[in-house]
Amino acid sequence: MPVIEVLIRDLERLVGKTLSLEELEDLLPRLKCEYEGVEGEYVYYEATHDRPDLFSAEGLSRALKGLLEIELGMPGVILRQERVKAHVDGPTYRPYAFFATVHGLKLDDEAVKQIMQLQEKLHITYCRDRRKVSIGVYDLSKVKPPIYYTKAKPEEVKFTPLEFAEELTLKEILELHPKGIEYGHLIKSYEEYPLLVDSEGKVLSMPPIVNSEDTKVTEDTKEVFIDVTATDPQAGLKVLNVVATSIAERGETIGLVEIEGTWSGVTPDLTPESLLYDNTLTEKVVGIKVSVEKASELLKKMRMDAKPISETKIEVKIPAYRLDILHPIDIAEDIAMAYGYENIKPEPYPPPHPGMPHPIEFFSKIIRETMVGYGFQEVNSYMMTNKKLLYDMMNLPEQPTVEVLNPKHENYSCIRTWLIPQLMEVLSQSKHADYPQKIFEVGDVVLIDETSSTKTREERHLAFAIADREATLTDLLAVLKSLSLQLGFSYKLEPIDHPSFIPGRSAKIVVNKKSLGILGEIRPR
Repeated sequence: MPVIEVLIRDLERLVGKTLSLEELEDLLPRLKCEYEGVEGEYVYYEATHDRPDLFSAEGLSRALKGLLEIELGMPGVILRQERVKAHVDGPTYRPYAFFATVHGLKLDDEAVKQIMQLQEKLHITYCRDRRKVSIGVYDLSKVKPPIYYTKAKPEEVKFTPLEFAEELTLKEILELHPKGIEYGHLIKSYEEYPLLVDSEGKVLSMPPIVNSEDTKVTEDTKEVFIDVTATDPQAGLKVLNVVATSIAERGETIGLVEIEGTWSGVTPDLTPESLLYDNTLTEKVVGIKVSVEKASELLKKMRMDAKPISETKIEVKIPAYRLDILHPIDIAEDIAMAYGYENIKPEPYPPPHPGMPHPIEFFSKIIRETMVGYGFQEVNSYMMTNKKLLYDMMNLPEQPTVEVLNPKHENYSCIRTWLIPQLMEVLSQSKHADYPQKIFEVGDVVLIDETSSTKTREERHLAFAIADREATLTDLLAVLKSLSLQLGFSYKLEPIDHPSFIPGRSAKIVVNKKSLGILGEIRPR
């Protein structure tokens, strides 16, 4: 979880109240934050990855005002009538760009630091280290709309990158600027790089690498232009909402931007999401019995709008910056936090009942310990994944798969049918680490089974992978043979042609005349 640094007096100024350290230590856990302590004039806390709205003093103050009952319900947003125009025609590998403006800002040095902190903490968490989404914030008074998200060849454009004094070409920035060196791998293999410019050709930034020194935000900035470039449009829109609403805590209005191009529309879209909450879930999950009126009051303390519509149902409106509310269970959690965990009285434990591990769990434990003994490192992936990873990236035709009807996110749209693709994903994200890399996973998969009452069948699988310049099929066979001796089973190998593997370098594992697995050397792509 990211550690957030906030100047206490800046937080007090935003909240409008003096805060004791005891209060902060008590209130932070009620926002799923972990109090880390105080150093000098700064308080430090860990915020969970699913609450990026708490990655800076602005979002924290907004949440604290609710818990302290200074402000209740969903924060009001004043939208500016005048709109900025933008045109999007970026590179195909990073095609989406979304924008917003914030006006009437009152900034000082600490406020600028908090805006930068919000960007960086979002980058390393929700934005997947800028691979998925990147953020830029600029002094709007220094640019002339309309804004253009475009592309340029590495040596045809020059601008002065942040904290530099001289102009550099895009190629030179990747070679010389610290951010270019750190993030250049995201774009340098392509013929054209992303570029954000205004109507006069002034460069605002080279997403997702670095902003221009000419448009940086300072203490004198009164209005800002925010850009979010992304490979995933939904992720980009959500990040824009978090950034715009956070910065707006120091301003007066949020401005809309009309976008034409790859994606056309108006951003930011701050329309709250509506959810019908069954208050009986509160007692089932939290263990407290509260009326719909009381539950509504508690939700207002968590900065949502809530209105009872029956004896058990509440209409809840969720702010656009709350990315963690995906299910009614998340509403129940917010009710519990607003109520205060310290106010929930524990019930006596029921009489003890003897239990024992399920045989499959006992067997899985043996396999895990055995694989660790072979020098492998265990990974634990989500059962939810997507068909692109399961099939397309593994060079396989699509197969019958359990899919989510209305997925919240395209990366989690189905349930996995095998484990190897997720091991490959882990290895692809660990290319910077030392080799050899030996990883394994013991986990469940779900297969379509028309003979079952549920039309599905759940199986526990083992998958392991070795990544090394010298690794061959022989290394896998050595592990398989050791496993068979350790677990007491015999097997034979039969050659197969599997689209995921190099021809002639794959086989199926047959035990008691049943095909129970495959192994092979991954086909380079």
